[in-house]
Amino acid sequence: MPFFLRVDLRDRVPTIALFELFEGEYRPVAAAAAGTPFVMKEPFAFTIDPAELLGEEAPAEEPDGGE
Repeated sequence: MPFFLRVDLRDRVPTIALFELFEGEYRPVAAAAAGTPFVMKEPFAFTIDPAELLGEEAPAEEPDGGE
């Protein structure tokens, strides 16, 4: 089956998405943003935190309650 991998580095929040061709259209199989492991099993096994693509740690979440 054909696959394509989309890597998006816009806004310094890297995301990765894997799509598989199924009945003439690409459908999402796996996706993750910085701070969450991206895991795929096909067409080969691969795991990465998208934050590693920029050589940085995932952005810290804002604490609740404002400033």
